[in-house]
Amino acid sequence: MPIRAVSETVSINNIVPYFQPIMDLRSNRVWRYECLARLITAEDKTFLPSEFLYLIEREQHVKALTEAMFSQSARYFRHVQVPWSINISARDLLNENLTTTLLSHLIDYPNPKRVSIEISAASALTHPELMQAFVERCAEAGLGVFLDNVGENPGNINAILNMQIKGIKLAGGLISHYEQDDAVQDYVDNLLALCKARAISVVAEHIETDLLLESVNKLPIQYAQGYVFSPPQPTTPHH
Repeated sequence: MPIRAVSETVSINNIVPYFQPIMDLRSNRVWRYECLARLITAEDKTFLPSEFLYLIEREQHVKALTEAMFSQSARYFRHVQVPWSINISARDLLNENLTTTLLSHLIDYPNPKRVSIEISAASALTHPELMQAFVERCAEAGLGVFLDNVGENPGNINAILNMQIKGIKLAGGLISHYEQDDAVQDYVDNLLALCKARAISVVAEHIETDLLLESVNKLPIQYAQGYVFSPPQPTTPHH
């Protein structure tokens, strides 16, 4: 996909959450929503993070963006009993003040246990001690942690699975190569067994076609996310 230039100064105020459902394949209902950042310009153009995040990083507004996404999403779902999550980056993981700020939003939040943070497996593997400390602080506050893009990069995630994480999200490529590649099959089967033993939820992500959905349905995976169900939308049916 060609990257379109973001032609104007990016203001955090113009970045809003879009919501993509994560489906429960057993009940065919929405299990939770992932809140994804979108930049909406004055001309009503919508930009993906891949098209504007470099500007946020250049202006050193990463923490402000994460806070804005979290508070907007928290407000949106405050009176709707639906679980939701936002993503944080490795840079956020390094910022202890940010964790404190996020947790402060949940002090008077109805049922904070439905809120989760997603962090990429690559970031978690790069900073295992910080990840451990982050997971412990979140667990104390009732905030769940999901490991995103698992299997995208090689690395031993066994240690992370021993932390109090709530779920993992399997990188899309694993499902598409599962039936053709023995190594992928072994990796996924082993991962599913480890997660089952630890009561960690597993989400298959980037499920964009009926064929991929068919593959997921053959595996002991309860949750899935992708365009085959819905693209990220500016609102949810609950509002």
